[in-house]
Amino acid sequence: MDKHQEILITAINESGLTAREISVRAGVHESTISKFLDGKSDLKAGNYFKILHALPESCRIPALARIGVVELTPVQLIESATPREKAEILQAIAAWVLQPGAVPRTNTGTSDLQVAV
Repeated sequence: MDKHQEILITAINESGLTAREISVRAGVHESTISKFLDGKSDLKAGNYFKILHALPESCRIPALARIGVVELTPVQLIESATPREKAEILQAIAAWVLQPGAVPRTNTGTSDLQVAV
């Protein structure tokens, strides 16, 4: 399976919508969507993007970013990351913070920081 197929299938699965619901929203025949989800056929580019744009924004924007159509802000990138990717991000931040001089000692006030929960 190609990467673009995996991206759309993941977005569809995360949307919680049925093939029928997506079909109505996208104007793409339900059997076309079902065959795609079952791995029996690929989609024409037009149908791919019709389906993608029929999905909720929370699924559509990360998928578009993964195929390189839009860029995400750092916050959107983290919000759209998988749990494993979030763990890797936190490990990278922790490694950076532990480096000598990474966090200036002169700026120790916390009044401008949000509390992390």
